[in-house]
Amino acid sequence: MKNQKSIVLASLLMGGTALAPAAWAQDAGAQAEAVKAVYERQRPDYDAPGVRTGSFLFYPTATVEGSYNSNIYAQESNVTDDFIVKVKPSFNLVSDWNNSFFSVNAKADIGRYLDNGGEDYEDYSLGMNGRKDISRGMDVHSNLSYAHGHEDRGAPDSVGSAAEQTKFNVLTAGLGFKRDVSVVSLGVDGEYLKRDFEDSARFGGGAPINNDDRDRERFKGIARVGYELASGYEAFVRMTADRVKYDDSKEDGGPNRNSDGYEVVGGASFDFSGKSKGEFFAGYMKRSFDSDTLGSIDGINFGANLLWNITGLTSFRGAVKRSIEETTVQALDETGTLTYASGVVTTLMSARVEHELRRNLLLNGDVSYTMQSFSRTERDDDIWAAKLGVKYLLNRNFNVNAGYNYDYRDTTAQGQDYQRHTFRVGVTGQW
Repeated sequence: MKNQKSIVLASLLMGGTALAPAAWAQDAGAQAEAVKAVYERQRPDYDAPGVRTGSFLFYPTATVEGSYNSNIYAQESNVTDDFIVKVKPSFNLVSDWNNSFFSVNAKADIGRYLDNGGEDYEDYSLGMNGRKDISRGMDVHSNLSYAHGHEDRGAPDSVGSAAEQTKFNVLTAGLGFKRDVSVVSLGVDGEYLKRDFEDSARFGGGAPINNDDRDRERFKGIARVGYELASGYEAFVRMTADRVKYDDSKEDGGPNRNSDGYEVVGGASFDFSGKSKGEFFAGYMKRSFDSDTLGSIDGINFGANLLWNITGLTSFRGAVKRSIEETTVQALDETGTLTYASGVVTTLMSARVEHELRRNLLLNGDVSYTMQSFSRTERDDDIWAAKLGVKYLLNRNFNVNAGYNYDYRDTTAQGQDYQRHTFRVGVTGQW
C-alpha cells in the first residue's frame, strides 16, 4: 500500500511538473512548432533522403550490430555469457499526399550467437497504417500488422527448461474514428489482437513444451471524450473495455482464463508548441475471469507521461503506467500451496534524457523501475533497468550506434533473481 501511494504521488508530481513548463511555454505557441524530442527532430544534413516512387517515398535501412550479453539465460547462478551478431534490414513506404496518409513497413531482426546456437532467432514483421481525412479535424484511421518474435529469457512466463527462446506470432488489426474540430473532441477505437505461442524444445530432449495454453485473442474498444479548457489544455474521460479469450487455457490442466476487463479514467492533457506535451489521469480498473477459481482483480488505475524540451538541446521524457497483464505463471500462495496466478498488476515508472552534444552527436540515458504483483500468489517482482547510448551521424547515409544496458530482477520466486549487462555497437545504412 505504501508503494502504491508513492507511485500515485509520483504521477501527480509529474503532472505538476508538466504544467510548470507548460505555463511559460505558451509564449512559444506562436511559433507553431511541434513538440519533438532531440532524437525525433529533422536534420536535413543527416536525414535519409528517401527514394521517390510516384506519390510515395521509399526509405530502406539496414543495421549490422555486435553485442555482448553477460547472462543470456537470465539465470541467478551458473550464468552463461555470449557474443551475438545481429542483422536488421527494414523499409518504410510512406505516402506524400496533402491529405490523408498511408504507409507500409517491414523489418527483420536476425540474431546469431557465437557459442549457443540454440538461442539463434529470426524475428520479422509487416504492417500497414492508413488515415482517411473526412474533413478538417475529422478522420478515419486503421492499422494491420503481423509479427513473428521471441520472448526474452527474463520474461516471467518464460519456461526455464526450454532449450530455446519461446517463439510467438502476433496479428493486430485496428480501426478508429477521431473528431477534433471544436472545444469537444471525440475518439473511438477498436482493436483485435491474436497471440499464438509455438512449442519449445526441452533441454535434454524429450517431449516439447506445449505452449498452447497461452494462445489467446483480445477484442478491445476505447472511447475518449475531451473538452478544451483553454488553449493547449484539455480535460478528458477515457473508457476502455476488452474481452480476452484463450484457445485452450486448460491444455495443461490449468483454469479457464477467459476474462472481461474495463477501466474508466479521467485526466488532463496539454500540448504547447515547441516546449512540452503530455497527460496525467486516474481512475478505476477491473478484470473478471470466467473461472470462479481465478475470481477478479480490481484497483486504482493511474498514469502520466511527459515530453519536456528543457532547452533547445536537451529533452526529458517521463512516464508512469499501471495495468493488469496476462500470465500463466504458477507460484506459492499464502498457505505455501502452488497455484496459478490470475493476472499481474504491473506498475512501471520510466525516465529518459536525450541531449544533442553536437549537431551530429546525440546522447541518451534511460532508467525504469517496474513492480509486478502476481494476484492470488505471494510472488512479487521488482525489475530495474538502465540504458546509456550514443549515436554518431556520419552523413545522410550512415550512422554509428553504441550503448550499454543493465537489467536486474529481484523476485520472491525461489532462484529466479538475475542481473544482466549488455554492450552493443552497430552501423546503420539508410537511403
